[in-house]
Amino acid sequence: MTFGKELARLRQEHPLFANHYIAYQELKDAVDNGEVPKLMGLLRQELDRINGIVEVEVVALRGSLQARCRKAADGGADSLDPDSLDQIAQSINRVHQFVEVNYQGFQKIMKRCSERQDTASCTWFLAQVQAAPFRHYSFDELLVPLGQLRAAHRQQRAGQSEATMSDIASKALSPVGEGQSQVFFVQAKDVMRVKLALLQKLSPVGAMCKAKTTQATRDTSRMVSKLSRRTVHIYLEGASGNQYAERYRRRVEGSAAASGSGVLLRCRLAAAQDGEPGTIEDLTDPEHEAEIDVEDEAGRVTMARLPQRLMNALMEGTVDAKHRSPASLAAAEVIKRDGLRPAVSASFIRSSFAADSKDSAAPELVSIDEAIFFRDEAALADTKAWCFAASKTGAATVASPQVDFPGAVLRVWLPPQESAELIRMTGLEKFDLQHVPSFSEAMHGMALVHRELATPLPPWIPSETLTPTYQRSSLFIPKAAPAPALGGAGAGKAAGKPKEGEKTAAGGAPGGGSFRRTLMCCAGRSARAPDMRLKVDCKTPLAIERTLLRWMRSTVLLASLSSFLVSASSPSMQLNGLLLGLVSIVFVALPAHNYWCRSIELMNPASQQPKVDRFMPTAMAWSFSVIMLATLVVNVTTE
Repeated sequence: MTFGKELARLRQEHPLFANHYIAYQELKDAVDNGEVPKLMGLLRQELDRINGIVEVEVVALRGSLQARCRKAADGGADSLDPDSLDQIAQSINRVHQFVEVNYQGFQKIMKRCSERQDTASCTWFLAQVQAAPFRHYSFDELLVPLGQLRAAHRQQRAGQSEATMSDIASKALSPVGEGQSQVFFVQAKDVMRVKLALLQKLSPVGAMCKAKTTQATRDTSRMVSKLSRRTVHIYLEGASGNQYAERYRRRVEGSAAASGSGVLLRCRLAAAQDGEPGTIEDLTDPEHEAEIDVEDEAGRVTMARLPQRLMNALMEGTVDAKHRSPASLAAAEVIKRDGLRPAVSASFIRSSFAADSKDSAAPELVSIDEAIFFRDEAALADTKAWCFAASKTGAATVASPQVDFPGAVLRVWLPPQESAELIRMTGLEKFDLQHVPSFSEAMHGMALVHRELATPLPPWIPSETLTPTYQRSSLFIPKAAPAPALGGAGAGKAAGKPKEGEKTAAGGAPGGGSFRRTLMCCAGRSARAPDMRLKVDCKTPLAIERTLLRWMRSTVLLASLSSFLVSASSPSMQLNGLLLGLVSIVFVALPAHNYWCRSIELMNPASQQPKVDRFMPTAMAWSFSVIMLATLVVNVTTE
């Protein structure tokens, strides 16, 4: 079904929004006709209109839910009417669908613009759409008060289904570790509907707190709810792929550790929620705690916590005395022995749901991970940070170190039989969930960004034709060492002379490293891994050609002026023309040589810092200065 037909179907299903969806056909016609002013006016008009509609709907839903929560706290039974709560749930889903469909419409219009030369300049408007307010409303904050109202209603009519849910909750598995949950893939269009279905039987693991006051909003009575939080899992790997092989044996084949030292590691960073005591919200803060999960040979998981300022030391295999624990020491030993380093990370937003309980520490039963993307951690160029999430710069050594995951991942923290019963009770069967028994984030991410080490492929990736994101895994490239501190008293001695009996990095005797590197280069073996081959945009060669043509245009002007001055009768004018003629000849050769060198470089581009060529402008400036000085001297001497 085309997008236009899908839009027409939604207009019929939701008459309330029938006249408020994006004017897709009008925008499409404006693009096809090449009417850029009309197109830009329509785009701005549609964006402003959609922003206003979404704001009105979200504010109305938030106010209605908070009013019902206050009334329920005062004992008002009518605020817990299940039919009215169902209507609110449908409204939330309808507004969420309205946002997604309109954003998809803007994306399709921008893609259509990029395919036409006369409207290609309009594609910048997509950045305006992505930054628009309607894209940044959190619908999860509406689920917390709705979930609290549904939980209060269930407590009033406690029956057989609630007793069954309590029995299921008693068998909940710990969310610590990788292989404890039953995993299902959820399509992106069904994520909000799945969350609303879960609220029928489960409570959201979230809280309501007072909104932060700012200079613009000083309303201290306004409440906000927090359900989802950004979480990052960082997985370590070495150039031999030991961690991937061990995970495959445990998760897919179901066998025990291959040897007595089969230890799996996972590091975790989670953003704190507003109002959560004793936590730091900024993931790049050096004092933010990272959690390290250590799974031993028997599958037992222990956890260690370290501030991020100590994680670089842990990646070198050392732990300071204050933070030593069995888990941290085991992790440091494995990292040092197997040469592990951060290889891939999975970043996502997690929403959790638990069974109804008066105890605030109710076990988590279901979690939904959405907005998932995988990063190649070995491509991090920031030597001060141990992973991308902790880096303030986010600099990378490759062009695209990030791969998005379509849809969401539903995790049920129960044994298989109880998991199937929970799926049936919450009505999730109608959403066509795809059960993936042995799913592992680490294995999936390795298959995407380090394909050479992901052998064999995970079973949920159906084809062996998966091509790696990069031509060569960045794990094969040695990690750059942090730059040494300057100004130390012993820095010069330490860097200039190795200790007695110490060998150089190349493996030879002291002082022989340079000779050894020379031999390696002569034999065709580089001392370091070769740079990644770069992809050059088609506009770059054209820009180089334009630069050459502009230099030639300036040269033609100089040559014309030189010819005019040489034909004059004045000696000073003839001298001036002669010098300008020489300069014009030089500036035929120099730009042509520069153009030739840059063209050769584009045939095999390498990763290097771009250089600014200042020679030709400087040479031209000095030439003009010399010509003016010579003319002045001739005029003075002749007079």
